[in-house]
Amino acid sequence: MPSSWKWKAILLSFLTLFAVYTLIPTFAGFREISDKATEEGKPLPWYFNIFPAKWINLGLDLRGGIYLEFEVELAKAIENKVDMMTSDLARTFKDEKIEVKEVKQDTSNHTIVITAASEAELSRALEYVGQHWTDTLVKKSATSTPEPTLVLGLTDKYNEYINSQISRQALEKVRNRIDRYGVAEPSIQRLGSNRIAVELPGMKDPDRAINIIKKAGQLEFKIVDETIPTPKLQQMIAEAKKANEIPDDYSIKTVARINEALKGAVPADDEVAFETQIDPVTKKISGGIPYLLRRKAEVTGEMLKNAQVNVNNNEPYVSLSFDSVGSALFGETTTKNVGKQMAILLDGNVTKAPVIREPILGGQAQITLGYGNYSDLMKEAEDLSLVLQEGALPAQLTEATKTIIGPSLGSDSIHKGVWAAIVGTLIVIAFMIVYYKFSGFIADMALIFNFLFLLAALALFQATLTLPGIAGIALTFGMAVDANVLIFERIKEELSLGKTIKAAVDAGYSNAMRAIIDSNLTTLIAAVVLYQFGTGPIRGFAVTLMIGLVVSMYTAIVCTRMMFDWLLIKRKVIKISV
Repeated sequence: MPSSWKWKAILLSFLTLFAVYTLIPTFAGFREISDKATEEGKPLPWYFNIFPAKWINLGLDLRGGIYLEFEVELAKAIENKVDMMTSDLARTFKDEKIEVKEVKQDTSNHTIVITAASEAELSRALEYVGQHWTDTLVKKSATSTPEPTLVLGLTDKYNEYINSQISRQALEKVRNRIDRYGVAEPSIQRLGSNRIAVELPGMKDPDRAINIIKKAGQLEFKIVDETIPTPKLQQMIAEAKKANEIPDDYSIKTVARINEALKGAVPADDEVAFETQIDPVTKKISGGIPYLLRRKAEVTGEMLKNAQVNVNNNEPYVSLSFDSVGSALFGETTTKNVGKQMAILLDGNVTKAPVIREPILGGQAQITLGYGNYSDLMKEAEDLSLVLQEGALPAQLTEATKTIIGPSLGSDSIHKGVWAAIVGTLIVIAFMIVYYKFSGFIADMALIFNFLFLLAALALFQATLTLPGIAGIALTFGMAVDANVLIFERIKEELSLGKTIKAAVDAGYSNAMRAIIDSNLTTLIAAVVLYQFGTGPIRGFAVTLMIGLVVSMYTAIVCTRMMFDWLLIKRKVIKISV
């Protein structure tokens, strides 16, 4: 039966072969081969079936890519939430036979204003809200002049909940969109109460990714109000822009300012939106067609069941199908408004405003993308379909920070980081040999196995290696030899007491074990905390440190002890230099 050191040697041999097998995809460039095959639509080479489809992922600082920070527009999201609550209350009062003249939102302070037919009906409305909306809405004020009016606002607790929930939902939506887009090893994290940080390593088309992330995906169908002719509406908008010094663009903020300036000039329940026109040569916005729309959306993207890309006459478009509720509302709306225009809005912009020729009862619609290059239109259709399928963001995202790291900077970082780690490791190796002689050589051999197993673990778990991660590897080497330093010093103490080599080695490993476990355990706890609460580079450092500490416990203790046992039992040496 093999002795203890032979079992350890067999295990070490197996782990070494397995580590080499695991690292072959990383050093043979399997990632680049896979990416190229995917882009060209070719099958993967046959040898991909032999090796694991796992490799060391390089972080943003090593591979290049893009770093983004988005700010979540909480105010607009709360406005949308209160708007939905306003519609729910209006429907509920109708079902409960509570006679109210109007239920509307005051967007200036996100309150709901209820105008009742009488004081008695206002009391009934307040009583109903108190019974069924007690955790959500609270009475702000009530008055009987000139009409019985009740003002409701969000409770403090619910307001805090909405703010937190919106940020969490936005984070999940962004993560789902990026995962569907196919970016490898993205890092998506929440910063503070209203910011989201996104790292996209190796991103080749950053603008397309940014557009997918930022696109709110708010799909709405609204009826066009034709009481004001288009030429007159254009004149009113031009005068409002001039009088209020509103810029000549079609951004969300500009459109909001236009609507604010037109208050009183257009019906209170209407709003202005634009269908932007794109120059086919410059691909920039060249103008906009204004529409006066009913503010209330008849059908929204929340009722969407599916969105997919189709092609008709070599023109890509996105076909939509609604759920049962959406289909019923769509059929009801088109039935009541035959002969009128229905505008299709995406994120507040009109994409098309076709005339309803006949009732549409099947719950089907489509978004056409105009004319242009086929491949560009197909990409746009695919991106739009992706956004609609994943669902709308709970709030608009504003790009706060964008940093693009080129591959050359990543290569330079790799070069300097690797060389720093190599130089530091060589100094440690030289010190161990000079100070502890042959025993130091044994520790250095264990250090090589440590490095091999650490890289294999990174590949196996598909962890992301960053520049701070390389620093973590260097620190791991220091922790590994630190364990051997403790062991060797104990062995020297035992030898000075006159013990035999075998007894000194046994006592050295036994006596140093507690100190080694304590030091490694405290460092491991610190690494776990860094990983849990850190971001980006800090997490990269923590990952390599945690894996390195676990691996070093094996190489610095088990592997070196195996080598000493081989020398003392197999070779029967009577003297060792330490």
